[in-house]
Amino acid sequence: MGLFSCINDKISNNANYGKSVRDNVVRDNNISYNLRHSKYQLNTGNSNAKATNIPANSNIRDSKSQDSKPNDLASSIENVKFQKIKKQDNEIQQDSNAASKKEQFVLKVSMFSALVLAIFGISFGILVKSNAVTFDGFVALVSVGLGLLSVITSRYIYKEDDDIFQYGYVRFEPMVNLFKSLVLAFVCIYAFINAIQSIVNGGYDVELGGAVIYSIFAFLFCTVLFYYTLFYVKILESDLIKVDNTEWKIDCVLYLGALIAFGFIYFLPYLNSIFSIDNYVKQANLLRYIDPALLAILSLMLCVSPIRIAISNLKDLIMVAPVELDSKITQIMEKLSLEFGFSDYDTHVAKSGRFYMVEVNILTHANFKVSSIQELDSIREKIESYLDIPSYKIWLSVSFTSNPKWL
Repeated sequence: MGLFSCINDKISNNANYGKSVRDNVVRDNNISYNLRHSKYQLNTGNSNAKATNIPANSNIRDSKSQDSKPNDLASSIENVKFQKIKKQDNEIQQDSNAASKKEQFVLKVSMFSALVLAIFGISFGILVKSNAVTFDGFVALVSVGLGLLSVITSRYIYKEDDDIFQYGYVRFEPMVNLFKSLVLAFVCIYAFINAIQSIVNGGYDVELGGAVIYSIFAFLFCTVLFYYTLFYVKILESDLIKVDNTEWKIDCVLYLGALIAFGFIYFLPYLNSIFSIDNYVKQANLLRYIDPALLAILSLMLCVSPIRIAISNLKDLIMVAPVELDSKITQIMEKLSLEFGFSDYDTHVAKSGRFYMVEVNILTHANFKVSSIQELDSIREKIESYLDIPSYKIWLSVSFTSNPKWL
């Protein structure tokens, strides 16, 4: 495409790509340029495979020593650069693997904690013969399934692309987050509708006893998990953990609302001795409306967070361009156009979960000359460095052309 184009032939060691047309034999050595990391790598293939016959160039072998020295020096410099790039890639890969493992650990902690809460709620509800507590335990059991979905997704999103998913598994994260956030929003809306129906039907009596004990334990338990996941949301910047954190926040607030209702009913006699409000409360029968009113208010407030998360992940799925990233790449290209004298450029950006996709097409003028491919790579390196996004979180494609048709 055009005068120059960037190449992204990603070839793995065990893949049967690049077959010879004549003998259908798999080539042993392949050099691939991976745009995701903007670095070169050499895939040597099977060590037992037959060596490729490369015709020797006698003119190069028989060149004078004074001519070969500069070539040897340039080769050494290139080798040093290659080793440096390879070392940086290894360090980045190790960091990404460590972050992925930590993310999976946090998600597993959240999932098994939901399982503990579910088992406790179901068993305690059966013990005290409380249908409300038992139902709450089954709701927590649904959270276990959602947590398992997050753990599985976390394992796949950092996997390399393959023949089936040639752009990787990055699309799975916003899909899972969208599904989980919609489930949370549905739970909040369902609670709000039930609360309104209860108020319309005259409220209900709240019985103190086992429900209080369960609510205290559940509130403390959810509070610990809320702050635990919040801590890692800030460190790992994981949307998967962020959705789990929102789920624990909703549980905390709902249990807190139940405890406030229980506390008001329990301390009502003491308030009566001070303010003499007992007769008014009994006449208006307000005690029956305390719990559903609190539930309606809190569920409506809590519905905002999962809806925001759902909208954000829906934008990722339909590939809405992030405004901040779009503005940033425009500023970068304006600066580079002045520096290198580019005639024009075109950019495309998108976001999928924690990963970013950036495509840059550069239109060069007619007299634009390149001394080596490394000169084009240096421009790519500048774009990557100015974007300031970790290489394992970006799919960067930069192409050059002298024909406006390819912009």
